[in-house]
Amino acid sequence: MNTIAIVLVIGLIVFTIALSIFSRRFTRTTADFYLAGRKVGSFSNASAISGDYLSAASFLGVAGAVYASGLDGVWYAAGFAGGFMVVVLFIASALRRFGEYTVADFAFGRFGSNRIRLITVIAVLLTSLFYMAPQMFGAGTTWQVLVGKGFFGMDPYTTGVVMVAAIIAFYVAVGGMKGTTLNQIFQFWWLWFAMFLVVVFAFGSGFSYPDALKEASSAPIVNTKQLTVAELTTENATGVTPMEQAEAIMTADEFAKVEEFVESGAEGKIPVALPSGNKLHELRDQLFAEPGHRYNAFDQFSMVLALVLGTAGLPHILNRYYTNPSGAAARRSTFWVLVFIGTFYILAPIAGLAGIGFIKDYLAGGETIQAATVHGLLVKPDQVMPMLGEILGGQWLMGVVSAGAFAAMFSTVGGLLIAAASAIGHDVYEKYIDPNATEAKRVAVGKIAVLSFAALALFIGLAIPKYGLDQAYPALIAMMVTWAFSVGASAFVPMLLTGIWWKGTTEKGATAGMLVGLISAISIIFLNILQQLGTVGREGVLGFFGALTFPVLFTFPLGLLTIIIVSKIDGQLPKNVDQIWMRIHGTASERHEKQHGLDKVGSMFGKAK
Repeated sequence: MNTIAIVLVIGLIVFTIALSIFSRRFTRTTADFYLAGRKVGSFSNASAISGDYLSAASFLGVAGAVYASGLDGVWYAAGFAGGFMVVVLFIASALRRFGEYTVADFAFGRFGSNRIRLITVIAVLLTSLFYMAPQMFGAGTTWQVLVGKGFFGMDPYTTGVVMVAAIIAFYVAVGGMKGTTLNQIFQFWWLWFAMFLVVVFAFGSGFSYPDALKEASSAPIVNTKQLTVAELTTENATGVTPMEQAEAIMTADEFAKVEEFVESGAEGKIPVALPSGNKLHELRDQLFAEPGHRYNAFDQFSMVLALVLGTAGLPHILNRYYTNPSGAAARRSTFWVLVFIGTFYILAPIAGLAGIGFIKDYLAGGETIQAATVHGLLVKPDQVMPMLGEILGGQWLMGVVSAGAFAAMFSTVGGLLIAAASAIGHDVYEKYIDPNATEAKRVAVGKIAVLSFAALALFIGLAIPKYGLDQAYPALIAMMVTWAFSVGASAFVPMLLTGIWWKGTTEKGATAGMLVGLISAISIIFLNILQQLGTVGREGVLGFFGALTFPVLFTFPLGLLTIIIVSKIDGQLPKNVDQIWMRIHGTASERHEKQHGLDKVGSMFGKAK
């Protein structure tokens, strides 16, 4: 147990709760609870957006993906960093000028339909759940490394998931968007500083990026897995067992433990090292500096497209732009976001590469670490950051890194809970169930929605290892976040782009496009999961779609094409489409002049009466 790390994490938690309690005075109205009164400045909002965006997938997952998969992992950093270009160029200012509270409000205001508002709410909740899952998994795995034991009869993983869910639910329900914003600002700078420190310590310990890259690419990538006796002794399609594959990779001493495990017929799983395959060139070895470890040609493009477009489809990120006082402030916020996350995503791949050499050398020297290892490699690559922190800087640096990991989870889950609460409390309760509810009652419903959604996230976090997802995918945290990006990119981005930039978009077209994008993306993701777990085969139509790790290259154009075709066939534009267009694209003076003209016409008609 790392005492210093635990103290720092507890200090982070106490400070987080204190900020939320301090913010209670600012959460009297729904505008306060959901949007922090629309008074968040550009630099502050940029820090909060970055904290909201840099989740466990960024802090733990990107370094872990690079550690496990080399160049295929670097695509995560490139895609995550580039995603905000779509937001700043096409969406941020228009959304803020349009006003309102949520993405569902935009859909309703643009197309004037209760149907599209409710479909948008469903899509917001599903996207948030997909994004929530990796944060909960990160909470459990980080607790395993940090503490190594559970409380109240729970195992370490379950304890971490329960603790994080409870703490975040409390501080979001108490502090609302104001408290969440203050926490996200603090948490972002903590996790950015933690990543910076790890890289500085790596270079200070003799790390050389060119030399490390050359060394990592000198031999094929080795996969690590934990397998049962049955899994070890079952032949694959070529008639070879994983045990035979492991023997070709592992040393005699390492493999002797595997043989003893199999001969004893023991329950549970044992970590093994396995050869990797090259999905782009099947006859070539898979090297660190080349693509193909995780993704075939289709998935290479689809993953980057999912990350770039998916940023514009994340409801908890889009909601933050409504907290800016103006469209210009929203653009300035995004500029600073690009600076903040750009520097972060330069550092993360460096840390992932550094982890390979430092961890292997540390274990070769006879030292041990808290995480499961085999053949000098971590069994769970997502644990590379805290382990690298411990090796390079002892308990203090591991403590800073562990607190950074929890800060990333707190920040992102806090934003997701606010987004989910606004979808349920504002878009459903206030609009349809009790439109005349008092402000106090509306805020209370928002807080109940936060607690309910946190409970659902807790359930999903506990289910991930139960169904073996952590073994089916290397670098699972980054993988699951990309699924959330895929759902958001498929469901929201076609509607947002056409709704903002094509006046001919109709309500039926936008609704059909959202449904097609949402349903097709989720269906393909679940087919891929079932295929990885062995439930769905690789033959036929289901096998083809199940092999698509990331569906966006298929689902995004499908959703966009559906909107265009249905809108052309339908042709029923909103009667006030010109006013809507002015509201989205007009300058402040143009909108004021337009409104003044409408008021004047109304006054003339009034006098005529």
